Amino acid sequence: MLFPMVERMEQAPKAKSLKSMLKFKPLLDAIAFLTHCLPATLRCRMVQFYAAKLSSEIQDCIVNTITEVITPNGLNNILDLARDELRVIKNPDYDTITRHVDKLVFYYGMFDMWAPLEFYKALKKNVPKVNAHIADDDVSHTFMFTSCQKVADKTAIFMTEQDYSYDPSNFFRSDYDMCDDDE
Repeated sequence: MLFPMVERMEQAPKAKSLKSMLKFKPLLDAIAFLTHCLPATLRCRMVQFYAAKLSSEIQDCIVNTITEVITPNGLNNILDLARDELRVIKNPDYDTITRHVDKLVFYYGMFDMWAPLEFYKALKKNVPKVNAHIADDDVSHTFMFTSCQKVADKTAIFMTEQDYSYDPSNFFRSDYDMCDDDE
């Protein structure tokens, strides 16, 4: 799990700004509507301008995806999900983590404002055998903007160390089937 937000989301340092943003949902909806009326090339340039503040090496595929997702409906879904996560993500399920500890790797950021080091320490204390690591100090929660290759390389190392073979039917197996073939 990369930069895992599996506990106490409402207490994370970044949650305060998210809660403030949620108060302005009607205004954000209006901005998303007006922005969506602009030509796609202009919306893309706006995303590039903002993303350039995060990283000079932003990939076009990320810019294109953000441009496609930031629609009135997309923003509404994002904000509803954020509100729901703040409400639902409370205490981690240490029993489940312990039961699957041999299949899990947790990768925390040194200065992550969503999953701070205190969450890492609590996980290590409550599940002593957990395979949890702390990223270099220059890798942020928004690593896809700034450090995607570094995190991809590290993930490949974790998977090799865990001897995961790429067989999706084994790698993503769960205790229950979410999709029933009979339906």
